[in-house]
Amino acid sequence: MANRTQTNMLGATIALGGLLGAAACQSSAPPYRGRVDPIPLSDYPQIVVTRPLNDLLGFTRPDVTPATETEPMRVVAPVRSMQDGYTRVQYQFEFFDERGRPLSQSGWKYKSITPRQQVFLDGRALSTEAKDWRLSIRQAG
Repeated sequence: MANRTQTNMLGATIALGGLLGAAACQSSAPPYRGRVDPIPLSDYPQIVVTRPLNDLLGFTRPDVTPATETEPMRVVAPVRSMQDGYTRVQYQFEFFDERGRPLSQSGWKYKSITPRQQVFLDGRALSTEAKDWRLSIRQAG
């Protein structure tokens, strides 16, 4: 009798394990929602630099020529190396319309900056509808 009870309990345990295993494979949990960015779009910086370049480059006020009916927006951003070695960067300008929607990108460009010297990164929108811009800078490999 004890042997039969053990066999029944073993069978029930195996069946329960199978049901739990099958239930674990079928997830009904909803997908994760996206996080809300704590930085409002109006406060987003126009010059974005990756580490460690944020400590190696210095910026002065960019010269922005707004778009006219015939000429697109143009941005010239002065950048200076703050180190004794050469700084190799890639940079890209992005341009946006009045609602913050992307219009065009310049594509990534390479620049080697001489130690302690200033260079001028130049970008021009492809459309006369550009009202805002962003410059992204990352370290070149």
